[in-house]
Amino acid sequence: MTLDSTMENKLLVIDDEPGNMMVVVKSFQDSFKVLYANNGKKGYDIAVEEVPDIIIMDWEMPVLNGIDTIMMLKATEVTCEIPIIMSTGIMTSAKHLKKALEAGAVDFINKPFDKLELVARTQAALRLSQSNKRIKELMANEQVMLKQQLSQKERELTRQAIQAEEQSQLIIDITKKIDSLKNKLDGKEIKALADIKKSLQNLVDENKSWDNFLMHFESVHPLFFKCLKERFPAITNNDMRLSAYIKIGMDNKEMAQIAGVSLGTIKSNLNRLKKKLNLTPEDSIRQFIIEFASNEELSVKIPNHRVAEACEVQTQY
Repeated sequence: MTLDSTMENKLLVIDDEPGNMMVVVKSFQDSFKVLYANNGKKGYDIAVEEVPDIIIMDWEMPVLNGIDTIMMLKATEVTCEIPIIMSTGIMTSAKHLKKALEAGAVDFINKPFDKLELVARTQAALRLSQSNKRIKELMANEQVMLKQQLSQKERELTRQAIQAEEQSQLIIDITKKIDSLKNKLDGKEIKALADIKKSLQNLVDENKSWDNFLMHFESVHPLFFKCLKERFPAITNNDMRLSAYIKIGMDNKEMAQIAGVSLGTIKSNLNRLKKKLNLTPEDSIRQFIIEFASNEELSVKIPNHRVAEACEVQTQY
């Protein structure tokens, strides 16, 4: 039941002794909306429904004791992040403290309550919990931002690769036209065209350079090839090239265009690669490669100082 409904933050007291409950209510009625349950089972149900900001939990209670209640709350998604302070007048040894903390409590306070200590410990636990939430939100936002940046870079990488191939094909077409003109020109003109053809061929070689693509790809996915080679040592350079094209979102037609082969050849190469990656026929090679090493790459790219900014919280009392 709700004992005070005027505050924004919610505190749940789970205790079968009315006297202890009244001490908590008097201590926090001006700063919390206080909820109360007289056993662990009721407390669990209220916590799931109300999702309080913090819980003060008695150890010894009827129906369901404090330790079992904590374990249930920590196993429930909606309540697993709620900070819980264990309170007891009997289980006061270091062994009991260890048990409570291992179950999921964030602090341990003895009865009878000292009002100043109760308030200080509760406020400190709440501040720490709020700080942890800010850190998680920051990291989640960083993840979203980095994924968006990666997606944008992958699209740009795909565009550049296709554009380079189109330029190479155009140059090849021009060199063919140069060859068709040889019989109509004299020696000096033929030599001049040969020099032009050589220059054009150098551009083709440059555009088709794997090293050039690799340099740009690894700036976007720095750990992809390292993780792939470590986990699947048998893959070849051609397999890694194909994997890179999939990683940046190319479809089969685009890969065939880049590689200068037919769609059938690409499909055969993908089937061989699928076997090397130990995937079943039902598995999606695209999903596997797109997700491969992504978490490792994102964790490397999250700036440590951004997390540190959220860690500046006072916990003294």
